Amino acid sequence: MNRRVTTKIQMKRIIAGVAVLLVGFSTAQAQKIKLGEALIFLAPDLKPDADTKVFEARVLNELAPVWKRNAPGMELHLVRKDRGNHNGRYLLAYTTDTLARHKSYASASAEGNPFTADLRAKGNAETGLTPFVIGGGKYLEYHLVGKVAELPEVEVLGIHYIKVRPDRREAFDRFIAEKLHPTVGNLRPDLKLLYYKPVRGTDPGNYLALFALTIASRDKWWPNGKDSDDLKAAFKEVQALTEELKTYLVEGSYATGNLAAAVFESREWADWVQVRAEQR
Repeated sequence: MNRRVTTKIQMKRIIAGVAVLLVGFSTAQAQKIKLGEALIFLAPDLKPDADTKVFEARVLNELAPVWKRNAPGMELHLVRKDRGNHNGRYLLAYTTDTLARHKSYASASAEGNPFTADLRAKGNAETGLTPFVIGGGKYLEYHLVGKVAELPEVEVLGIHYIKVRPDRREAFDRFIAEKLHPTVGNLRPDLKLLYYKPVRGTDPGNYLALFALTIASRDKWWPNGKDSDDLKAAFKEVQALTEELKTYLVEGSYATGNLAAAVFESREWADWVQVRAEQR
């Protein structure tokens, strides 16, 4: 074959290969966090001299694809705190679409690593993180209370740590399923407040109220970190629920005053933003 023709064929193959890679890269960049019925968080304790960019690359390029391949329905995402105390801290967030599927991946033990030995052997995050962390870290596991019509795709986990009275926990679950999720669980198309109950690694009364958002929707509802008029209008529609909500919560643990989402918000909270490829 003529060398010039061969060269042209090779160039076409290279260009086609690059195009495929770019499409894949673009898809990876566009992917958001698909929330599931099961959430597991691992808070790594990074070494003081750890290179955070290399750490991010390890999680995003090596660990996350392994979990996606070996655990269908489960995804591993990396989020970083940008509002709340100790900004810059990381969480590894494992989301599983259904509790039924999560059960097949879950360790029988209520302590330590929450995943089966087989799954850990295929893609254990602890092993991949060893060069960057001081210890194994602590896993926290939460399950969605009741059902939600459609779980959103998000870029921000606005987590409010809800403290529920010990004598009101079972009743609180019913209140969430029957009243909260049908209302604040779909408050607006881009503003959903979802409730998860603790299963592993935390006090049984420490629920999560998760404001599920994209970055654009957070900027819309809380411009410059302040309540917008639209946010005030949205929560005014569900204000009647706050008096009943208070009866389940530890007094002094929830926000009061002129906040639009007072009572729905907790005094202890943090925003965790998805770390994505373009940020490296």
